[in-house]
Amino acid sequence: VREAAYNLIYDSKKKQVDEIFFGCILIPLCFPTMKFHYHLGQVLYQFCDGNDVGDKIFLTASQINHGKEWLIKDKDLTIGIAVLNMKAGKKALDGCDHKKAYSYLRFAMSLLPEDHWESNYDLSLRLNFLMASAANSCCQYDEAEQILRK
Repeated sequence: VREAAYNLIYDSKKKQVDEIFFGCILIPLCFPTMKFHYHLGQVLYQFCDGNDVGDKIFLTASQINHGKEWLIKDKDLTIGIAVLNMKAGKKALDGCDHKKAYSYLRFAMSLLPEDHWESNYDLSLRLNFLMASAANSCCQYDEAEQILRK
């Protein structure tokens, strides 16, 4: 985990990662496992937000996604994490990993509010097109068509 965090950040921030890593060793003693993954994902998200982190985006999104029940409680983060999952899904699609892409994209869609077509139209549109593409590539043709009809 420490190595993954080191690869995400600049040299000036490595001391912070050492402090966080020490905390991550203690966190599992205090929190259930899923909450630990969520908090670890939040730490990684702070370092990768707005940066191109390559394949580390999968690690960050996966860690946060393990703690969905805590994420839903934090409404301020849900749109940002939806965008992170959309980026991870797009990256997986670009790498021809369609099932992984669909998983990230579906998770992103699950984080949007009920009025997402009004409140987050651009994000909703991009997510729907990407989800339809991933579903089609996974031979889920009926689902891809259903997504496009929304």
